[in-house]
Amino acid sequence: MQNSEELKWALLIASLAMLAMAFCMIAFVMYYQKRRFEEEKRISDIEKNYNRLLLDTALNSEETERRRIAQDLHDDIGTMLSLTKLSLNQLSKLVGNSGDEKEESIMKKSQSLVEETILHVRRITRDLVPTTLERFGLMEAIEEFIHKLEEDNNLVIAFQSNTEEFPRQGQKLELTLYRIMQELVNNAIKHASCTKIDIALEIDEEMIGLRVTDNGVGFDPEKIKESNLAGLGLLGIESRLAIVNGTVQYEQPAKGGSSAIARIPVNPASGNKPEPLHPFRRERVNI
Repeated sequence: MQNSEELKWALLIASLAMLAMAFCMIAFVMYYQKRRFEEEKRISDIEKNYNRLLLDTALNSEETERRRIAQDLHDDIGTMLSLTKLSLNQLSKLVGNSGDEKEESIMKKSQSLVEETILHVRRITRDLVPTTLERFGLMEAIEEFIHKLEEDNNLVIAFQSNTEEFPRQGQKLELTLYRIMQELVNNAIKHASCTKIDIALEIDEEMIGLRVTDNGVGFDPEKIKESNLAGLGLLGIESRLAIVNGTVQYEQPAKGGSSAIARIPVNPASGNKPEPLHPFRRERVNI
C-alpha cells in the first residue's frame, strides 16, 4: 500500500515536471518567435528607411542637376543670346540704312529667331527650376503651369482647391506635389488624348489630396510601366510618394477618361517652416 502511494506521488511529480518543462519549452518558443519577429521588423524598417534615404538622395541629386543646368542656361546661353540680340539690333540699323530689302528681311528673320530662342531658353529654365513655386507657393505655380500649357496646346485645364489660400507647406513637400502634378498632367496629354483636364488640390488636418482627371480615352498604368521609357514617369511618381509616405491610386470613371489621386499625410511637426529643396543648394535662378 505504501509503495502504491509512493508510486502515485512519483507519477504526479513526474507529470508536473513534464508539464513545467513543456510550459517552459512553449514559453521559450513563443519568446524566440517574438524576438525573431521583432528582429525581422527592425531589419525591415531599416531596409525601408535605407531605401527611402536612397530615393530621397537620388531625387535631391536630380533637383540639384536640374538647378545646375538651369543656372548654366540662364548665365551662359541666356547671356550669349542677349548679346547676340544686341549685336543684331545694331547690325539691323546698318542694314536699314543700306536700303537693301532682301538683307533687311534676312535681318528681321534672324532677330525673330533669336528672340524665339530666348523665350524657349526661359521656358526650359522655368520648367527645370519652378521659381514661382519657391517664391509664391504651390497654388501660383500650378496656375502658371496651366497657363503655359493652355497657350501651347488646344487644351482646357480647370484648377480648384478647397481653400482660397492654400496654406504653405514645407518647400520639399510643395516640390513633390508640383512634380507629381506635372507628371500626371503630362501623362494625360501624352497617353489619354484628352481635351480637358481637371486638377483638384485639397487639404485637411490629416491629408493632402491631389486629383488629376481627364476626358480622354484613358490609359492602363501597368502597361505604361512595362514600357522602359514611358513608365519612368509613373515610377517617378511612386518614388516621390514613397519618401513622404504617400500613395497614388488610378481610376477609370464611368463617364470615361482617367483619374489619378495622390494622397500625402500632413506632418504637423514640420508646420510651415521652410525646408531646403536639396542639401547643396545654389543661388536661385533669376529669370
